[in-house]
Amino acid sequence: MKTIGLVYNAEKSETFELVKKIDKHLQVNNIKTITCKVGIESSEWEKLNNKLDLVIILGGDGTLLNTGRVLSSKDIPIFGINTGHLGFLTEGKNADVIELTDYLLNNKYTIDERAMLEVTIANSKSHSNYMCALNDVVISRGTSRKMTHLKLNVDNNPVADYVADGLIICTPTGSTAYALSAGGAIMEPAIEGIQIVPICAHSLTSRPHIVSDKREITITFNKPHEGTILQLDGQETITLESEAKVKIVRAKHNAKLIRLNCEENNFYWRIRHKFHFGQTVS
Repeated sequence: MKTIGLVYNAEKSETFELVKKIDKHLQVNNIKTITCKVGIESSEWEKLNNKLDLVIILGGDGTLLNTGRVLSSKDIPIFGINTGHLGFLTEGKNADVIELTDYLLNNKYTIDERAMLEVTIANSKSHSNYMCALNDVVISRGTSRKMTHLKLNVDNNPVADYVADGLIICTPTGSTAYALSAGGAIMEPAIEGIQIVPICAHSLTSRPHIVSDKREITITFNKPHEGTILQLDGQETITLESEAKVKIVRAKHNAKLIRLNCEENNFYWRIRHKFHFGQTVS
């Protein structure tokens, strides 16, 4: 390795000291570093470039998701060190950051390729050249007090009409996030599928379902609305007009998550220990 990026959540005071500690350790090992602070008020994403061998992230899952979206087209592996709470995607809460860094320097890791979603919005003033999500795309009623009337098509085939608080469209990675809270299924990261989960739908026939990630998902609105929003990974928010047509496909690029070679990074170990999945209450 020649150059490593260091991304840290500037809103967490403890992360800056940890970044300085890692930075010093990497410099001793003759590795150049590029430090990038991120936060609500200001972020330094422009510092991250294609010359980086990998990026170490200090923060919670939200910081990792943010970084994953920014670097999605740059093909740079990312490694998250948890300074947040649950830390399902990040690793090593309360662990020695130098020990974790040495795992990387000694190549004691694998790279886990995770599918992402690409989003385009037609017939709308809100647009972007490229919008993507690692966890999920959520369309919700936002500030409106009324439920949204949504139409779902898959490859131009009518699938469902929803009267609901919204829809969650998630990757397998995102199946353990908001989608799980809304009653969706847990999906292994290697599954080649996209899950669609209605939020508080006004129908007993509206159920979560999974489609192939080779499909194109289109969402439109059956009735005019105000205040409806689209969110990417719960981080970026876009207001949707009534005429908006949202198209979602699997992105061309994958997120590359670095996983250390240890039991903690087995998917089923994580859902059992983080979520107590499948365990009986005694």
